[in-house]
Amino acid sequence: MRKKAVLKRTIILSLVVFITWLFWPTMSEQKTPKTKQEQVKKTVQPYSPKQNKSNPQTAAVSILPDKITSNDSATLVAKAYASELNFPPYSQPLTSQDFDRLEPNHFNPQSIPVDDFGNSVSAALSKYRYTYPEIVYATLSGENIDNALLQLVDINSGKTLLTRSFNQEDNTWHAEFDGERNLPNQLQATVKASINGKVISLALALQYVDSVATLESFEPAISQDADMVITANLTTREQGLYRVRANLFDANNQPIAHLVSKERLNKGSDSLELKAHQSVLQGRKAPFYLSTFSVELMSPAPGKPTKYGDSSIKKHEIIDFATSSLSALPYQPSQQEQQRLQLLQNMAQGK
Repeated sequence: MRKKAVLKRTIILSLVVFITWLFWPTMSEQKTPKTKQEQVKKTVQPYSPKQNKSNPQTAAVSILPDKITSNDSATLVAKAYASELNFPPYSQPLTSQDFDRLEPNHFNPQSIPVDDFGNSVSAALSKYRYTYPEIVYATLSGENIDNALLQLVDINSGKTLLTRSFNQEDNTWHAEFDGERNLPNQLQATVKASINGKVISLALALQYVDSVATLESFEPAISQDADMVITANLTTREQGLYRVRANLFDANNQPIAHLVSKERLNKGSDSLELKAHQSVLQGRKAPFYLSTFSVELMSPAPGKPTKYGDSSIKKHEIIDFATSSLSALPYQPSQQEQQRLQLLQNMAQGK
């Protein structure tokens, strides 16, 4: 009997982890491991000042029990998922705290200590993913740097593809190189700095891609039931299942919503619709604007990499749109979403 109980708990925990990874609609599907610079930690239940005004850090931690059981985990996931279903997965609320969505291509600088006195050097790229023919920019900062090199390395083969020297300007060192088409998928920019007679190495992961599609323009926004609909026009170089993402802001540059659309597109000129649900537009008035565009050609099969596109526009303004024209009906979760929630709730109850 004891073996059966242990097996049951193991299965429940495995299901919680799998379902959370597979179905959570607000998880950033573009995240990569920390070595690829884009991992951003997020809590399931954000801290609220109402929990404990005297000590916010204690309040944020105190919501967790001393020992988290499999049922506790399932309960947390079920509650979080139920909260997410107040909004459609294609139109999720966006706040200034959602750094991974506001800056999806941010590069986290890498630092390394160089002596026993607390001195360190830091290196960074201007972003994580580059699209041909963009130039890759690198910076290096720290004390007592004599000289430094930037090398582009194919991680799989270990081959150095090119080498550039850093040039000093004030207290910062700069290096750059032109990209090429068809670079390997797994790349690393290695910084080798000479400091006090020692060579210090820092590894900076990056991607360099050749665009498979370009976001060209948007049609004027229209109302469709409870959604503000904006049609995006693209030029695609390959057919397949595309995902386009954009952030919606108000006139004061405050984030409103993260919009996502998936559509199978043909090669050539094609379009898809981005939608903002009335639930994220309540109390808002135009003008709005879209930015932070992401275009992806989804992997067609396991082992096949995701491909990326680019955008010829940086910002699209939505000037004449009346949110009062939208239906006030709340979002109704799909049957599949309700089944997922029911499964999580059953797991939380030990069923």
